[in-house]
Amino acid sequence: MQAKNVLIIGQGAREHALAQALAESRWVREIWAAPGNPGLAELARLSPVTTVDGWVDLAERVGGLTVVGPEAPLAAGLADRLRARGLPVVGPGAEAARLESSKIYAKRVMQEMHISTARSVAVDGLDTLALQVRRQWRLPVVIKEDGLAQGKGVTIVRSEADWDAFLGQQTARQSPARWIVEEYLDGREVSIEVLTNGRDYVWLPVAVDHKRLTADVGSPNTGGMGAYSPVPWLTEADRRRIDAEVLGPLMTYLQEHRIDYRGILYVGCMMTEDGPYVLEFNVRLGDPEASVVLPLINDDIYPWLAELTEGRLLATSLPVSTQAAVAVVVASQGYPAASLVGRAIRIGRHVARARVLHAGTQLVDGKLVSRGGRVLTVVGLGPELAAARTTAYAGVDQISLEGAVVRRDIGAEFDSVG
Repeated sequence: MQAKNVLIIGQGAREHALAQALAESRWVREIWAAPGNPGLAELARLSPVTTVDGWVDLAERVGGLTVVGPEAPLAAGLADRLRARGLPVVGPGAEAARLESSKIYAKRVMQEMHISTARSVAVDGLDTLALQVRRQWRLPVVIKEDGLAQGKGVTIVRSEADWDAFLGQQTARQSPARWIVEEYLDGREVSIEVLTNGRDYVWLPVAVDHKRLTADVGSPNTGGMGAYSPVPWLTEADRRRIDAEVLGPLMTYLQEHRIDYRGILYVGCMMTEDGPYVLEFNVRLGDPEASVVLPLINDDIYPWLAELTEGRLLATSLPVSTQAAVAVVVASQGYPAASLVGRAIRIGRHVARARVLHAGTQLVDGKLVSRGGRVLTVVGLGPELAAARTTAYAGVDQISLEGAVVRRDIGAEFDSVG
């Protein structure tokens, strides 16, 4: 194998984590990122390109391998375009990306393959949602936008007041016309991610994401406020059931329908008393999960990705570190509804075994300021989760951002920090 260039598509903490992992590879010559962020600029050459056409042209100029971070370019067919030009890319085509871009389609797949998932109904139009579903479904219910929503298109309705608030918000913002309404499931949520060629797969380290803005059960969903890995409470028996009842049937579906899938598959699972229930499929690495998963891969990630572009897996299992990782997101004031941007960011002293990943940042007149909702992700590593958590929050305490929103309970079950 010869050293190659790598192009990373995206500009968030997930892409910064990917660049960190690839920068450690002896097979990577030069890393590019488009559009990237100031943190990525320390590891990669940046390009301001933000369109599918632009990314295709850039990939041809860069040569080597392209890794697509976010879901929107995949849903828009970027991987298909690159493969049509003979360029190696990690990421499924647009047809497979429907598993994430249409929750209605994903539900049909699960029903066809008898994959356990919450009872649901597809709804067209706000009037139907307000006049029929509201009267017929017992609370609590979960309402999901059908299309891509960057992890924020989920609302849990627990009361009539919640219904009023939700319908008012959708009316005010001229919301999409299609939703999925689901029964609410009790259990523990876990993020399962695998490298797959659409036939076989290997597990990445398992993680737990914290979606709500705060620990309050009524808090709004976000793109994710933190994560930890590994997951001590997920047993080998649980993993075998996920293999048999979720991943295996989905691989069968992809093969039977001749769907080309060369990339990363994410399965959001609720572990209930009756076993695993699928909450969602994503067709890329989760964010913030990538921030804790990638540092725990105890191998050079590049050969795995290069083989995957050819529809092959490097081995039947991926070496995983015995270490632990905890990630904490530093978000802007007002997130997720209306983030306040342009505020100065100061990153203090380096904390040993902590990593600061950039997401919603930019340089203005040479000074680092906030650009989006989730601004930074601080990752702590350690021999076990309690130590990793201590390190992560020590790193967070070195961040200065006016009005910053930080959850202090990420991984709180493992010790009493914060």
